[in-house]
Amino acid sequence: MKLTLRVPAGYDLVSSIHSWIYSDVQPVPEVTWKQGVGRVFTFDNESARVIVDQLQPGATLKVLAESVSLSREQIRNKIRWVLGLKVDVSDALTAMQDDPIISDIAPSVVGIRPYVANSLFEGLVKSIIQQQVSYRAANVLTKRLVLELTRAHELDGRKLYPFPTSSQLLNSGEEGLRALGLGYKTGCILKIASLAVSGEVDIEGLLGCPYEEVMDTLTSIRGVGEWTVQTLMIAGLGDFTVFPYGDLGIQNLLGNLYQHGTRMTKNEVIKKAHSWGDAGPMVLYLLMCADVLGLVGTSGRLKTHKRPP
Repeated sequence: MKLTLRVPAGYDLVSSIHSWIYSDVQPVPEVTWKQGVGRVFTFDNESARVIVDQLQPGATLKVLAESVSLSREQIRNKIRWVLGLKVDVSDALTAMQDDPIISDIAPSVVGIRPYVANSLFEGLVKSIIQQQVSYRAANVLTKRLVLELTRAHELDGRKLYPFPTSSQLLNSGEEGLRALGLGYKTGCILKIASLAVSGEVDIEGLLGCPYEEVMDTLTSIRGVGEWTVQTLMIAGLGDFTVFPYGDLGIQNLLGNLYQHGTRMTKNEVIKKAHSWGDAGPMVLYLLMCADVLGLVGTSGRLKTHKRPP
């Protein structure tokens, strides 16, 4: 089926995705090209091959989807959610414009909207993979996982990939996941996969739940800490009332911007975020996007930063 989707003024599809998905490290499972992105989306027990193209920033999205039983509206709603098309960043942009240090960055991120994971399970596994490694390294590990455990689907001449299911992760086993370089994270990922398969923890049911409930539920799993849940809130639930303030990447970035290269402490990051009001977490997100896209110049994230559990 072919669909179209209207977008916020100036929305830039590829830049929004490349804020967190490196163009040279794919599939994760997304694959991108000059004017679009494709992957296999999951809807409970259904799946759909989807390609989204945009001729230029601000242009209507053109969608090509292939599914046996999903409706057009189900496809549209999934794409709107994953691409963050309904997220309002206007307050964050205003806060950036009013801050003399970062006002020149604001125009470059006007078209950025938060890109979230296809499912909370996928977002949680990816957040665990990001622990203690650079974001690029996390993408490399995710690529290995996708290529090893899933198979390519084809649509319009392009190879599209899904994210591994909980069953596929379990079937790979500890030896298989460690062979991909996941190290100590293997146990945590297998535990989460096991909980998902058994239904002991309804991971997808956490969508829409308050931060405290998500934190209480997931931190009971060994290997899942505050940073991981806060990252998931953004990358999986699209919740910008919280932020992983203890992330060394944002500490380094703000230190370069505001403190002549001296890394900010977690408390200093929180204080700076509060200076932007309720828009603080979104401002931090947009700054990190600008950094990944290479729009912050020499004050970008240090390549050696680590991400805590």
